[in-house]
Amino acid sequence: MGLTNTGQPELACWEFAGLLLTYWCNARCAFCYVFGGPNRGGEMPVDRAVELWRGLDRHAAANGKTMRVHLAGGEPFGDWPRLLAILQKARQAGLTPPDNIETNAFWATDDELTRARLIALDELGLRMLVVSADVFHQQFVPFERVRRCVETARTVLGPGRVRVRWWDFYNAPLDLTRAGEAERRQAFDPALRRHQERLTGRAALRLPHFLSRYPAAQFRGETCAKAILGSRHVHIDGHGNIFPGVCSGIILGNAVYATVQEVWQDVAQHWQDNPVVAALVCGGSYELLRRAQAHGFQESPGGYANKCHLCACVRQFLFERHIWPEVIGPAECYADQAEQRAADASTGV
Repeated sequence: MGLTNTGQPELACWEFAGLLLTYWCNARCAFCYVFGGPNRGGEMPVDRAVELWRGLDRHAAANGKTMRVHLAGGEPFGDWPRLLAILQKARQAGLTPPDNIETNAFWATDDELTRARLIALDELGLRMLVVSADVFHQQFVPFERVRRCVETARTVLGPGRVRVRWWDFYNAPLDLTRAGEAERRQAFDPALRRHQERLTGRAALRLPHFLSRYPAAQFRGETCAKAILGSRHVHIDGHGNIFPGVCSGIILGNAVYATVQEVWQDVAQHWQDNPVVAALVCGGSYELLRRAQAHGFQESPGGYANKCHLCACVRQFLFERHIWPEVIGPAECYADQAEQRAADASTGV
């Protein structure tokens, strides 16, 4: 990560961007970093998706780069006609081809439908299909649908254009759709240790009890400058909110009311004015905790699994109290009362 002439961290050019087409998902995975689920909304209109895509292309070009856009959610296949319309209009507008689309394959219910949709994606220039396969998703999606989607995609697109998250699970799957709590717990623990899932969003609420936890002071000095300013990766949701990397819920700016390039320039020049970004860049989640204590935040006696878990807990507190709402949101990225009750009533799975 570079530094400005004044010695401050420099904002990297954004070269990778995910359009979060919706927060809706058929699943409610314990690890989800945006609280996706059947009760979530935040759908991105077709014209907005294309305009954001165009703005991302222009931003990258202005910096001598080429943008790589992927489509995600939630579950982007939840509204197939809208997904198809976005891809068709983006192609007609001459925008960069879609780098990849992420899916849990819940929709792959029969061979004919699966093949037809994959052929349509191939014709629209899709470079890569990314299919989720792990103990978290297979609590909600029958594995037979994942296998149908992956094997059909390997035929239609070619093996090199299909990626599975994770291949080790795909090659030795567990179908947990009918599993009890004890069986899920037994599967979750080694998966967490093997793949080190991000403890943000719902993961921060449902998974930390599987891991060792430490006092907040353990994370003093673990800054997030690289993850927030040095990352070349952003996500943009249906409301136009731009998030750094995978840190959904931390709003850098809004690309509905300004162009992507204008948002980037504003962040580059004024990131110190964003209270969350400034705290995380300069002192990490421990500094964010320190600032939140002035608003009544109290450290959990149970501790925190890592700096991301601490950050998510502090931001949840701030969100619920409407502190810094211009940079902490939207509601879809934070636990509602139903999520909180579900977490309190369970052991996390």
